[in-house]
Amino acid sequence: METPRGKLRNLHVENVQNMSTPVRLPPSKMLKTLGYGTGVQVYLLDRSPRLGQPRSPWAIKSITKRSLAQKDQNISERIIHEADILRKLKHPNIVGFRAEIPSEEGAHSLALEMCNTSLGSILEERFDEELGRLDSDKIFKMMLDVTKGLDYLHTEAKLLHGDIKSFNVLVKGEFEICKLCDFGVSLPLDANNEAKSSGYVGTSLWSAPEVIDCQDTIDSKADIFSFGLVIYETLALVPPHTLPLDDVDESCDDYDTSIEMNSSLELSLSETDDKENNSALSNMESAFGTRPPLPQAFELTEDYNTIVELYYLCTNALSEDRPSARTILECLENNAPAPAPSV
Repeated sequence: METPRGKLRNLHVENVQNMSTPVRLPPSKMLKTLGYGTGVQVYLLDRSPRLGQPRSPWAIKSITKRSLAQKDQNISERIIHEADILRKLKHPNIVGFRAEIPSEEGAHSLALEMCNTSLGSILEERFDEELGRLDSDKIFKMMLDVTKGLDYLHTEAKLLHGDIKSFNVLVKGEFEICKLCDFGVSLPLDANNEAKSSGYVGTSLWSAPEVIDCQDTIDSKADIFSFGLVIYETLALVPPHTLPLDDVDESCDDYDTSIEMNSSLELSLSETDDKENNSALSNMESAFGTRPPLPQAFELTEDYNTIVELYYLCTNALSEDRPSARTILECLENNAPAPAPSV
């Protein structure tokens, strides 16, 4: 639902069909903006009470005015595609579908369950304020919830999410529950859990090697690789492949660190800086589909062992060497941290 800023960094479905009146949206300028995505903007809709009873707010996902003016059919089709998918999904770790709302301009908006924020936004804030890696118990809860959602998608819904990243993991409260969102580029999986790669869109920074290599078919393990890179984000606090070279731990992996880019490079209009930035971007692109080394700026305590092990397993280069969502879920349930002692 969101994408990183310039620095790179379910509840059950309400019975919307039985509403007595259609949903009408006020002008977007009267709504609070929650975030942006590719060609879309997300607003907060505070709903007035009905029959004296308060109603929960909704998140409204709409095509941006620019995309609407440019008549970007791809964005409109993605919103309709996402609505078709979400209205069929019922799982506590999938964002809840509330309504599909047409507009006079012919564009559709989605009304979705409201969550506090995204994992990506939380990590950006921690990076900006130099708060360090996410606490292990919160990472564990995120991994457990996201894996439950992925297992449901891959085994019951037979869907490849297709764009797993921290900004598509919504968080309620203090990690009370995490939910997957943004199904606009999801693909159907066949009986072998495979999908045609020609329809895969995703986000390159989080894409699996078989996606980057444009293999004819991909399977549900492409989501697992991207999930592994979300685990990486909780430790590094930045998107994969964007850490400065000096901040990576070369001893953790045999990864070729020469392809890392310095994400702190500032754009300049000078010809020299343009060449350097073009080279840095080229190097970053060559890192897509690989396992980034973990940061060396801090030491990980024992409570991060399972987290790090799963990071390495999920980001294996070969699809068949990665665990399924069901296997990860079983691992997490068997290694759940002990509850904190009551005071």
